[in-house]
Amino acid sequence: MDIIEELKYYCNEPQPVGAIMLTGEWGCGKTYLLKNELTEIMKDTHIFIHLSLFGIESIEDIHKEVKKKWMYAMADSKHSLKISDNMKNVGKGLKNATESITDYLPETIGKITKGVLSINIIDFVSIKSQIGDKKVILIFDDLERANLSVIDLLGCINEYCENMHINTIVVANEEKIKQSANTKEITYDEIKEKIIQRTIRYIPNYSNIVASVIDGIIIPDGKDEEGFKKYKAFLKENENSINAIFSGYSSEKVSNEHMTSQRSQMCSGQEQDSENNKEQEVLKYRSHNIRSLKFAIEDFRRIYSILNEKKVDNKEKWLFSYLSYVLCYRAGMATDGQRYGTLFSDEKISIVYKGFYNEKYITGGIISWIRAGKWEEDVINAQIDYSVMRDKAKSPTDKVRVNSLLDIEESDIQEGFPILINEAYEGVLELRDYLGLILNSVLAREYNIKLPDINWGKICKGINIQIDKVIQSGEDKPHLKAIVSDYDNNSFSAEEMNAYKIIDEFVKSDKIIFEKNKNIYIRQMEINPLKALIQSQNMQLYSFDNKMANVTAEGFKKISNLERNDFIEYFKSMWMVNMQTSDYKKELSTYGFKTLQELMKQFLKECQEKSLYIVEIHTSSFIKVIEELIDNKEQEIE
Repeated sequence: MDIIEELKYYCNEPQPVGAIMLTGEWGCGKTYLLKNELTEIMKDTHIFIHLSLFGIESIEDIHKEVKKKWMYAMADSKHSLKISDNMKNVGKGLKNATESITDYLPETIGKITKGVLSINIIDFVSIKSQIGDKKVILIFDDLERANLSVIDLLGCINEYCENMHINTIVVANEEKIKQSANTKEITYDEIKEKIIQRTIRYIPNYSNIVASVIDGIIIPDGKDEEGFKKYKAFLKENENSINAIFSGYSSEKVSNEHMTSQRSQMCSGQEQDSENNKEQEVLKYRSHNIRSLKFAIEDFRRIYSILNEKKVDNKEKWLFSYLSYVLCYRAGMATDGQRYGTLFSDEKISIVYKGFYNEKYITGGIISWIRAGKWEEDVINAQIDYSVMRDKAKSPTDKVRVNSLLDIEESDIQEGFPILINEAYEGVLELRDYLGLILNSVLAREYNIKLPDINWGKICKGINIQIDKVIQSGEDKPHLKAIVSDYDNNSFSAEEMNAYKIIDEFVKSDKIIFEKNKNIYIRQMEINPLKALIQSQNMQLYSFDNKMANVTAEGFKKISNLERNDFIEYFKSMWMVNMQTSDYKKELSTYGFKTLQELMKQFLKECQEKSLYIVEIHTSSFIKVIEELIDNKEQEIE
């Protein structure tokens, strides 16, 4: 007998001796089953009154809610209840909270009793097991989420079963009840035995759920219609694997728990037993939450669009890793890695979704989106590009540069690592490659893998060379935003941690932004000098160097007299603001201002020789402003 038939059989029992409990994981579809399938099947003969106990704080509140919902059901019933139309309207009025019984009393009495009867009318409602010719079924949902003792709740529910003879269904996650610190298992089992007639464990049809979620994706009309169609087809192609991830069963209907047990039987020893016990304990918490599955499938479309645009192979591996991470995270199982932050996979995810979760197919930017809701497309794009490059790595040097040590053949390590280390000394690696080198050094020590000796002083020098290159380029490096994470200092040696901190401090600083702004200033100054100063008013600039001095001098020379006065004012106000920032480089800027001062004095001399009197006036004014900026900074330096 399936679950629906079992519930129908109970609902039709004339006077059951107790309630029936429907138990299962949170979000697995218990409430949906009752509210939609069971209610729809039995709507002609039964009235279902559904009450969530979530947040309920007293037994009195439960009785009031049951009476209210019973009156709502009575008002909605199509059967003649031998009551006046006015009283029926009262029931409807309660439901809408817009009328009270006083509307139907004489005016004088209504004024006296207004507010009293409307508040206390529920106290006079008598619950019956029938409404017209339909049988009433009470459903108490979220038993474990009430702010009351489960024992007290079961006692309350028993009043409806035993004293009022109303068929009652209790919906709960019994595992959560037994895990609660406030629940004594022996007492709970004793009370439950007296009140609950039968317990049904709800195990949903996972394949139907997965198929329903995929089929339920709505394809909108418009420019992205084709993208949705491709995504839906992609999900259909991988439906069996998605079902295996969600259900915990392989395509041969073998559970992860059974496979773990079989592996244990093939091995021996205390270590294997301990590992098996740990895995079995983790597998108990596998999530079958339908909402989480829906959210994950809907959200992955954004990542699929990026992968599809880049023509990335193995898109299904990215899907499997993403689904695995989301389901674990929403179930509270995916915590930050204790040793390597979120860059390396969480052990629990690898256990629960063995064969599906692979840390190579999920990036730090994607994990940040899952955890914090922070979608940074430029970062995710850059990280996916790096992952694609990793998969395409052919030479031993490239393989050791972009892969985790445990994913590389030993022959590639022996051939590629000496070359990689020399490149690191020379400062030609990207910063994310330096970070990979540091993490692989940690892994090598942990797993006793022999690597060539590393001179960490030279590594730090190479990192600083690469940082200077990044700063000088002034280009956006979106992948830098997510290459670092929080690490356990105990896993790093002092030398490794020192190298890591150089990268970490640079990535978290604003040096790239400053250099980018400087390049914008220089470029605009060459094209339109006055516009350059106007645009730079709200830009952060941490120094005024010789290159900026030269381009500023040339800009001042070529503008008209009409523009020179504004040029001087904008220049002064802009640098007075930047001088107040904590990142401002005082000495470097002073040298730059002195260079500009000398260039302007030379220009002033030229103006005097050519008798350009008005230009001479503006140039003299500009020199005075430059002197003010120099004097201001020299005083601070002293």
